[in-house]
Amino acid sequence: MKFVELDMGDEDMMMELLPLYQRYEAEISREEPDLFYPAYSFDELFEHFKRYFGGKTTFICVMDGGYKGFVTFHPDCGEVRGYADGYEGWGHMSEIYADKQLRGIGLGKAMVSKAEEELKKHNIKGIYLTDIVGNGFFWKSMDYIDTGKIEPNEGGRIYEKHV
Repeated sequence: MKFVELDMGDEDMMMELLPLYQRYEAEISREEPDLFYPAYSFDELFEHFKRYFGGKTTFICVMDGGYKGFVTFHPDCGEVRGYADGYEGWGHMSEIYADKQLRGIGLGKAMVSKAEEELKKHNIKGIYLTDIVGNGFFWKSMDYIDTGKIEPNEGGRIYEKHV
C-alpha cells in the first residue's frame, strides 16, 4: 500500500479517481453508482469533481496498481470552510473511502493516520469530521470522540480528536 497526492492538474489521475469517487458518493447517498449523476454530461461531472476536490488535500491509496481508497482533508479556515461551525483552526477530514472489497484490512485506519499526520503540520487545535453513514465504532477505535452534535447540512454526527 502506498499513498499518492492527488494532482488536480493531472487529468489522467483525476479520471482514474473519478469512478472511486462516484462509488463513494453513491454509497453515502444509497444510490446506484450509475444513477448518482444521471443528468450530468461527462464534462459537467468532471467539472463538479474538480470543484469538489479543489482547495483540499487528497491522498489516494494505491494497491496492486490501482486506486483503492482516498482521504480528503484541509485546515478549516477562511479560505476553505468545513461543514460545521466553530472549528476555525481545526483540521477537517471531509471524505474517506475504501473500496468495499478491501474493508477490514486496515486501509481506513492507514488513510486516517495519513490525514492526521499531514494535518498536524498545520499547527491545528484538533481534527473533526462528520459521520453521515454511522461508522461511530470505527471513529471511536481511532480515538475520536462523539460530540453528540449533529451537523446541520448533512445530518451526520460530529466527531473530534484533539492533537
